[in-house]
Amino acid sequence: MFKGVGDDFQNRIFNDHLFMNCALVDARPFMLYLQYLTYRDLGVRQRQLQALNELKGIMTFIEKQSQLFHHETVSNLYGHCKELEGERQAAFEAYAASLKYKPRDNAANWHLAIMIYKLLSRQSELTDLLHTNN
Repeated sequence: MFKGVGDDFQNRIFNDHLFMNCALVDARPFMLYLQYLTYRDLGVRQRQLQALNELKGIMTFIEKQSQLFHHETVSNLYGHCKELEGERQAAFEAYAASLKYKPRDNAANWHLAIMIYKLLSRQSELTDLLHTNN
């Protein structure tokens, strides 16, 4: 897994190289993320939304955040769920929050780049469609 972009690699200290290409996440948020994905694939919408709401609760309540060690990863998991829900603005905000916690070596950089690419490619597709129909 590659989380770094640009000069992230140059700013690492030696010990960072041992684990920086790994994803670290707290167990409870990861379980909720996996439940969301599983119930999504099974078509059990009510349980899917329940897992998503619990994940949001972990993200938003300060007293629960103090028990987390990997705030940035939780924000990325939540952002990915919001992307799957088609809520791009909420996904963007979650990824931006992740970058506030950890601006370097963060997968949110990749998530945002992919979102921007998708938006730009859709715009060019729409432009092509408009020009073709005229």
